Formats: sequence, C-alpha cells, structure tokens
Amino acid sequence: MIRLYYIVKKELIEMSYDIGGIMVCIAMPTVFILVMSLSMQALFQSHSHFKIDVIVVDHDKSTESRNFMDIVKEIQHLNMLRLDSGTPVDAISKDIASGDHKFALIINKGFSSYIGDINKGPEHNPVSMITDPAVQLPQQLLVKYQLENEVARLKLTTFLNKNEEMIKLAGIKKENVIKSFDELIKPTYAYKDKQEVIIPSAAQQSVPSWMVFALYFIVIPIATIFIAERNNGTLTRFKSINISPGYLIFGKMFSYYIVGMFQIVFMLCMGRFIVPLLGGDTISLGNSYLGLYLMASCCSFNAISFGLLLSSASKNYMTIGAIGAVLNIILSAIGGVMVPKFVMPAFLQRLTYISPHSWGIDGFLAIMLRNGGVRDIIPDCIFLIITGAVMLAVSGFFIKKKMV
Repeated sequence: MIRLYYIVKKELIEMSYDIGGIMVCIAMPTVFILVMSLSMQALFQSHSHFKIDVIVVDHDKSTESRNFMDIVKEIQHLNMLRLDSGTPVDAISKDIASGDHKFALIINKGFSSYIGDINKGPEHNPVSMITDPAVQLPQQLLVKYQLENEVARLKLTTFLNKNEEMIKLAGIKKENVIKSFDELIKPTYAYKDKQEVIIPSAAQQSVPSWMVFALYFIVIPIATIFIAERNNGTLTRFKSINISPGYLIFGKMFSYYIVGMFQIVFMLCMGRFIVPLLGGDTISLGNSYLGLYLMASCCSFNAISFGLLLSSASKNYMTIGAIGAVLNIILSAIGGVMVPKFVMPAFLQRLTYISPHSWGIDGFLAIMLRNGGVRDIIPDCIFLIITGAVMLAVSGFFIKKKMV
C-alpha cells in the first residue's frame, strides 16, 4: 500500500510542474464553456431579447401594406428597419450582399389586391424576401414561415372584416377564428420524472460537451510524465525494486482519476456559479448525484485508459502529443461536442456511436437535462467501461515490455 501511495504522490507532483498540461486540461475548456454558454444563450432562451434585423421596403404604399408593416414591427424576435419606399431592389440586394444586414422584406405592388381578394393566389409574389446566403437554413426558415403566417393572418382578417354580417349570421365568431392562430402549438419538454423543472439553456447543453472534451486531453500530461519516466530510466528502476506493471498502472489510474474528478467539479462549478455571474444561465445538476458521480467516473476511466494506451504505445512525446490531440478533436467532432448530434445527417448520427465522447455526453445529458437516474446511464457506462478496460489491457502489455 505504501508503494501505491508514493506512486500517486509522484504522479501528482510531476503533473503540478506541467503548466502546459494544466492549461490544456483546465484553462482551454473553461474558455470554451464561457464563450459558448454566453454567445449561444439567446438561441436557447424562449424569453431572450435576441432579435433579427429585417429591412422592410413598401412598394405597394397601401393601407394593407402599412397594416402588415405594423404587424412585422410587433413580432417578438424581428427588428424592423424601414427604408424609403423608393429604394430600388438592386440597392437592397447590394446591402444584403455586403453583409450589413441578413434579411430584406419587399412588399411588392399588388399586395393590397392579394390581401383584399380571398380567392387570389400569390402568383406574382406579393412579398419578396432577400436573404444573405451565409445565413443558416433554420434561421432563414424561421423568418420565412413567421412572415408567411402573418400574411395569411392579415388576409383572413381582411376577409372576415369585409363579411362581418354574413359571418355573424353563420354563427361564427370572428375573434375566435383569429385567436385560433395564437399559441396553436405549445412546446413542452420530456423528463424522466414527468415534471418540467429544467429549461434547456446554452450552458446546460455546452457544459457536458466541453467537460467530456476536456477529460480526454488528460493524454497530454500522461504522455509528458510517461515519456520522461522511460527516457530517464524510472521504469527500469521500478522493475529493479520489484514494483509490478499492475502497481504502476493502478497508481497512475488513481492519480489521474483524482485529476479528472477535479476537472469535472471545476467545470460544473463554472456552469453553476461563474456563468450566471457573467449574465448567462446556470445549469442544473439533475436529481441523481450518484448517477452524476458514476457517469463522471466512467468517463474519467475511459479517458485515462485512452491516454495510457497512446502514451505506452508511442516512442516520443511529439508523436503522442500530436496524435492524442488530433484523435481527441476527431472523436469530439464525431461524438457531438462541436456540433450537437440532433442537427447531424442520419448517417453521421449513426457514426457517433463509435466515439466514447458521444456516450459520455449522452450520459451527462440524461442526468443533468432529463432528470434521469443510474438506470438511464447503464448502457453509456457499460460502453465506457468495456472500451476503457480493453485499452487498459493493451496499455499493460506495452508497459510490461518497456519495464523489461
């Protein structure tokens, strides 16, 4: 037992001198969490003040077009910027192409006749929208569908107002017909305990992803220390004082497990306390602290095994540093750290399951976002433990060869 104590002490002391490794494992993911949680906050908040600028030009100059502009002005997430009605389309297109604005809405001549005639179709495009091609498709569709809905509502309202007496005789209440467009679909969130207690936020989505990403950068300090031990003869001296490879591996695993737990606690505290101080949303840790600890332990075990495998199989630090960093970034991209899995194409979503990062993120989200428990993360934990054990066994083979 005393041997294990000194191995752990040695590893922790040597890692404390590795400033580069500490920066990679702690500082870099901290910056990612802060930047992503704050910059994407408006996209996740239903109550946010995030607005999309929309240039509006009225070429129709009718009562109906003015009514429509009043409606656009009241849309919650659109900020209407009105230009002179004489502004030519080419000038508007040049403005959009320069990147000054993302959307332009042109109310064409004939808009009033389209609104006033319930039987008239949009053959001549009563409204045109010019869009910056750099704008992502979901955002384009959000603006397009919102505006189409308002045009349809205005046309229906105009028809009902013109035929108010007939509508009353038919027993139809005009107010109820118009009101039926409001809050037609109400989104709710699905939780394991069937209670809507967590509002998904940018921080709630970002913290688990970048936390898993950070864990696998433990390969950098592991490689630094392991290569140094091999080059200065420390591994040979371990063999001479009858310290088995199993003792050495267990000592290293326990040392970096402590470091991994510190990483997780530190980043959870960042999301829980620091992000709100800077104006972001706090995160929820879920209802199962045992599940959270178990998920953290399995992720840390898998990440350490990954680091030991690469370190023991490589010949020099430059090789392992480059390979370790590149592999971590590739696995992160595949696993849904950089881009959430739900926006990936179907074939890429299936590919995510080869990445341990994907299983780690799913497990943390099940606990922190969906109020899951230990039972809900069992498949994720099994995958991480099995793959980690395989990597650890191969590491033991390489370490035993190097101690000879």
